[in-house]
Order: sequence, then C-alpha cells, then structure tokens
Amino acid sequence: MPHRMNVKHTGLRVTLAVCLGLASTMGGTLAWAARNLPGIGDPGNVTVSGISSGAAMAVQYAVAHSQSVSGVGAIAGPGWGCAQGRVSQAINTCMCVRETPAATLPMAQQFASSGAIDRLMSGKPQSLSRAFVFHSPDDATVQAASGDAGIAFLRDFIGQAPTVDRGNATDGSNHAGHGILSPDGSDSCAASPRDSSYVRHCGQEDNARDALHALFPQRPTDASQRIAQIPEGDLQPFDQTPFIDEVTAASPYIAPDTLWLSFWPYRSDRRDRLDMATTGYLYVPPSCRAAGARCGVHVALHGCKQDVKTFARTTGYIHWAEHFRVIVVYPAVQQGDNPVSESCSAGTVPSLADAAWIQPNPNGCWDWWGYLDGADRTRYLTRAAPQMQVIERIVRALTRSH
Repeated sequence: MPHRMNVKHTGLRVTLAVCLGLASTMGGTLAWAARNLPGIGDPGNVTVSGISSGAAMAVQYAVAHSQSVSGVGAIAGPGWGCAQGRVSQAINTCMCVRETPAATLPMAQQFASSGAIDRLMSGKPQSLSRAFVFHSPDDATVQAASGDAGIAFLRDFIGQAPTVDRGNATDGSNHAGHGILSPDGSDSCAASPRDSSYVRHCGQEDNARDALHALFPQRPTDASQRIAQIPEGDLQPFDQTPFIDEVTAASPYIAPDTLWLSFWPYRSDRRDRLDMATTGYLYVPPSCRAAGARCGVHVALHGCKQDVKTFARTTGYIHWAEHFRVIVVYPAVQQGDNPVSESCSAGTVPSLADAAWIQPNPNGCWDWWGYLDGADRTRYLTRAAPQMQVIERIVRALTRSH
C-alpha cells in the first residue's frame, strides 16, 4: 500500500473570521471579532515562546523568521538544532545529555547564508533581539546542560545574552520538575508520578509573565495587572485545517508514521495533517478588540503530552495579555493515542531508530527532530518545515492588512 496522500486544498480564500471560527460570536460579547480582527495584529511586533518541544519549535521558528520575530522564549527546552535530524540524538543527547551537545551556531549561519532561514545582517538577525529562558536545575526530562546549550546558542546568535531564570529557593522553583510554572498550575512543583498537565504550581512563580516581560521590557510588570478570571468564551477555538491544507497542497514529502499489515509503511490521517490538531485557540484581550487597535501577536506553543486548551487556560499568557497588549494564539499538535515514557532511565536509544521506515510521534510533540522529514533531515529547522509553514500562515492571517 503506498503512502497515503489524501490531500485536500481549499486554499485560504476565506476571511480571517471564518478561518478562526469566530463568525458565531457576532451576537455575543465578542461581536467585534468577525468585523475587526484582520489587521489587529502588528506585523512588526511578533514574538513566540513555548515549553519543552514547544520551546524547541519556538526557537526554530524565531531563528528561521528572524527578520519578522522580535523575541523568543524557551521554557524547559533543548538547544536549537541539537537533534540534527536524529531521534536517537534527540533523546540521548538533547534530553538525557549522555554526551555534551555540540555547538550549532555554524549550522544556523550556513542556513542563513543559503537562504534556508532568514538572512543575517552583519552576522546578526535583523529583528530578533530579545530572548528568555527558564530551565530548572532539577528538570529530569530535558536536563539542565541541554538548556545551557540553548542559552549559549541564543546569546551567540542574537548577539546578547537572554534573560535567564533558573528558579529560586524561596518558592522551590529551583527544584521544579519538567514543565511550565504558573500560579494556576495543577501539577506539584517537583516532579511526581501523578504529573498530568506539566503546568506546575511553585508559589507565585509565573513563567508566562516573566517571558512576556523579557520580550516586552517597555511594559514593567505589576502583579496587580494580572487578570485573575478570564471568561470562558473569551478563549476562542479556531480551525487550523485551512492553514494545514494550504501547506499539504504543495505536496511536500511527509514521512510515514505507522505500518499497514505490520510491514508496509504508510501515513495515518494524523500524519497527513502534519501531526497537527484541527483546532487551535486564540485570545484577544479587551484593549485589542477596539477598531483601529494594533497589538502585538504572541505565539504560545504547548509541549508534548499537553492538551492545548488546558495549556491556554492555565499557563498564564491570557492573564497577562491585557497588560502587555498582546494577542495570544495557541497553535496545536494532536496528542498521540499511546504516549510513551520520556524517562532517561529507559536506557540509550540505538541509532537504528534513525533509519526506521516509520517516524512516529507518540507523545504529540512538535517536530523538533525531523520526524516529518525524509532524506533531508534538516528541513525541520528551515522555513520549509511543514509545521513552521502552518504557524507562519496563522501569524500572517492575524497580522495582514484590512
């Protein structure tokens, strides 16, 4: 049985209101949405952050689009390009640090010179100038040495050191487990077998607040500016399918992820959607809803095994969006049906896994090691990466002119 294509292309010839599933709000409190959303996002004020695989994707996106992204945040993520297209290296080196991650700046510079990512000016990005990194010393999933490699890369690529937070002893966040820290977190601060959301409660530690402050330093944080309760209806679902379809209609190679009759590789319906979910979420704070408002756009990317709606409601971005005058959009990967343990105690992953006929993604991670790629196992780092193309189209829809 051949690889299934099953590509449907409707194009992007629909209004942003329809694309984002907001047309139904016309009679409610968000009646502004369908009429005024196009052009609300400021194309000169786009930032991105994420947790774990979402942190890796956030950095990949910012590096590939360094002419249009001004800031990036990485929470509990590995360094840029660490996996170099190999799942064995992603686990053995980038997560478990069984060997020291190699410097990847020369690869980024080579990509920029070739045009695979945005070109640099005098060796530095034209827009990307700010970065934030949180990495707990006790993170046992993506160990601290991998986070250190990410810090070094961002410092050298951007040309100035990122704002770095390693937690503190006052609230125990220096011993936090793998995840993003939020006052609304449901998981304990330290890692536990009962972890489910990977949104951790460590007192008032607030990674989203600190990331946004680092990326928007002109708006000093004030604890009183955190909106405690966000109405359920203000977090809006949107349909990712038109954006996915536009990418897949170009017929890029997409690696198979499963077997037919236990021996022939093919692509599941999920893989035909680039492992992405059909639904993402969007939050537009009150001050950004008025006609003529121009707010920043922040792309917040969940991590492996995380439900995107839970991530959106509990991580804190929406509670600070009004203060920082930023629209927050949550693209999503579909979660896997049979997640596997990410414990480094499971042992070394053999290099044979890199040459396997299928490239599964059981934990619903963003593509930070090239699981969608074929012979070119570096595509996932470039503007040609399929998932990054989807994110780019979502951002473009939010920032396009009337």
